[in-house]
Amino acid sequence: MTRIKLRIDFGDERYIGHGRIQLLELIGEHGSIAKAAKAMDMSYKRAWYLMDAFNSIFAEPLIERQHGGRGGGAARLTPFGEEILRQYRDMEAKALTVFAKPLASMEKHLARPHKAAHK
Repeated sequence: MTRIKLRIDFGDERYIGHGRIQLLELIGEHGSIAKAAKAMDMSYKRAWYLMDAFNSIFAEPLIERQHGGRGGGAARLTPFGEEILRQYRDMEAKALTVFAKPLASMEKHLARPHKAAHK
């Protein structure tokens, strides 16, 4: 399936990209940075670093964290985080609509995928 992945650069190393949005989405689904990281096959430390960098772009937080206790920590999207996620996904959907014809033309000219040789 053809997809368009957006990257929005605000300058000075501040950006929103597909990976950060996916992490934000998974935190919303799982209620945990650790579980979101596992779903993306990345370390908790990397996910925490990415979310911290993503959070620092905006004046309002994207997620709220509860520090761990006996059951571990939790995280949830703030209303602003939910809005950023909605806006990004909406832009992706609109981009697919706007570029539907040229994408269809490109897809017609794609080579067939090569099948892996079995030993």
